[in-house]
Amino acid sequence: MKKEAQYLTRVLERLRAAIGSADATVRERAQTLDEQKRYIWENRDLDPQEIRSARENILNINAIGGSVLQRKERLSRMLDTPYFGRIDFREAAATGKPHPIYIGVHTFHDFDNRTSLVYDWRAPIASMYYDYELGPAAYASPAGEVSGDISLKRQYRIRGGRMEYMFDSAVTVHDDVLQRELSANADDKMRNIVATIQREQNRIIRDADAPTLIIQGVAGSGKTSIALHRVAYLLYAHKDTLTSGDILIISPNKVFADYISNVLPELGEETVPETGMAELLSEILGGKYRYQTFFEQVAELLERPAPGFAERIRFKSTLEFAASLDRFILHLENDCFRPTDVKIRHITIPHEYIAEQFRRFHRMAIRERFEPMADMIAAELDLKYGIAPTTAERNHLKAEIRKMFAGGAGGANPKNGAGDLALYRSFFAWLGRPEMFRTRRGQTLEYSDLAPLAYLRIALDGTRPRSGVKHLLIDEMQDYTPVQYRVIQRLFPCRKTLLGDAGQSVNPFGSSTAETIGQVFAGGKTMKLCKSYRSTFEITDLAQKIRPNADLEPVARHGEKPTILPFATSEAEITAIVRLIADFRLSEHKSLGIICKTEAQAAELHTKLADPDSDLLTSRSSSFSRGVVFTSAHMAKGLEFDEVIIPQATAANYRSEIDLGMLYVAVTRAMHRLTLTHSGALTPAIYSTPSVPVPVG
Repeated sequence: MKKEAQYLTRVLERLRAAIGSADATVRERAQTLDEQKRYIWENRDLDPQEIRSARENILNINAIGGSVLQRKERLSRMLDTPYFGRIDFREAAATGKPHPIYIGVHTFHDFDNRTSLVYDWRAPIASMYYDYELGPAAYASPAGEVSGDISLKRQYRIRGGRMEYMFDSAVTVHDDVLQRELSANADDKMRNIVATIQREQNRIIRDADAPTLIIQGVAGSGKTSIALHRVAYLLYAHKDTLTSGDILIISPNKVFADYISNVLPELGEETVPETGMAELLSEILGGKYRYQTFFEQVAELLERPAPGFAERIRFKSTLEFAASLDRFILHLENDCFRPTDVKIRHITIPHEYIAEQFRRFHRMAIRERFEPMADMIAAELDLKYGIAPTTAERNHLKAEIRKMFAGGAGGANPKNGAGDLALYRSFFAWLGRPEMFRTRRGQTLEYSDLAPLAYLRIALDGTRPRSGVKHLLIDEMQDYTPVQYRVIQRLFPCRKTLLGDAGQSVNPFGSSTAETIGQVFAGGKTMKLCKSYRSTFEITDLAQKIRPNADLEPVARHGEKPTILPFATSEAEITAIVRLIADFRLSEHKSLGIICKTEAQAAELHTKLADPDSDLLTSRSSSFSRGVVFTSAHMAKGLEFDEVIIPQATAANYRSEIDLGMLYVAVTRAMHRLTLTHSGALTPAIYSTPSVPVPVG
């Protein structure tokens, strides 16, 4: 312990010295920058070459200063927790004592002594900390595999530059450390987990071979956090070719995007851009259509679904439907281009020749062919007959070719997309299932039609792949359909990481399994995360009664049994919830989620309680904060709370398959304490858990 305390003191001293040096460098650069600006201002008669040179100097000074400031920021963060682990490793061919390797969030190199005091957790040598116990070990270096022996593995808890505890461990991450971290209270942002990454998680983070990595993780397995750590690892391992701007996250909503926004900065990386699936699809369609959002789709399924609504969603959420759409597009190409003769001045262009040109450009999207076809025909007229068509004649030729598509496929009325919509409607007639397409008031599309229509638009108009995106991360993968993934394939021909849990779908009629997704992405690699870390064993046990999952392995962290409180009236139930909120505010817990089945129920309860110190989280919210939060199960997905209250846990409220899916999501948000209340018959999903009588008064 004395030696470790001395080493910690040495690291902190060197860190402070490095921060001081960075400060001095920044001041020096700032002074030089002022001098350069003053020189330009005072010498206005400089020739252009001198001005250009001075400006380049200013830009270089700014760049260097920015780099130094980033380094200072990383070093300053390390003052709180410079490292969390250590292994002593001796290479197989080496003699003498093993080399101690301290592992932290960032690398810290002592340039005076030319030694690394702390290694970045993403460094190849640091992988042994996660992958091996004591004994033989190896890591992949740029020069090849390095093998040797680990003689010591030690773990630390350092906060505020003080060592709270340390102990030696013979396993990947000692259960005691893991238990202490898991027992910590939830915050308003997702935390990094570098100190407790498990072996199976580390394999996912460092996988560099799979073109598409599909992560199927049970509730509470840390899949989103692992995916973000994977992004940080890729940015570290490929720093010369990959930047944060080259990565895109498709996230379920703005609140979730805000909730995870802290992880990458904590790991020393910039946040990456994010968007939503509906925004991507609407962009492909040129923003021409009103459409139902995914939240509105789920809300309708939970509240008042129109006749045939669920059947239409289910119909459009299969691989077979995607295949049918491909066959229809082939039908359009083979049967719906009907060439006719076209006359330019005294020359008749035969329809056979036009058909030949259409087939010639078969690698292009259907409508993309019209212009090159017209250009090719015009060039032939000039070459064979010496007729150079005028601009008006070229435009006439293009218009005539466009008209040769039957059923509006040529793009009749392209400004408002009416032609595309008519063609999409004809697809269902072609299938013999016209009842599977319905629009709402104001020609509003159902959400399940947005992706197929976008896919049809790509086939007709073409779209350029998003070459600026080199890695795509898709969260809540189970909530997207095969057609949506087909669109993703067209837009993003890059490496991908997809993650989710089939057991947490908020719409069972329109969800995908890891197996289905694997069929869409040829060559995809599926990895499973089966251990659940978020909830106590008792909360996980209740969740398993609602939606059993044979793959789930609960972590051995015990706590209070979930409490189920019956009431005679809804007024008594609301009074009890007020009391539970008051108890929470007196506790050490930081976050309480009051999770209702629907957004409307959450809003109604929030209004009735009139608690000014609570927040209502809806599909229109953009940020997440700790404290007391009222929300729906849909919005809560991906979030976690120290305590969760689930009101109205009645048989009437939670009865259908989709209802129970919402109940499962709500239950699995709780980390330490869970309470269900009901003023009616309890939902049968949890009958096996006895109700706890309410104390009088």
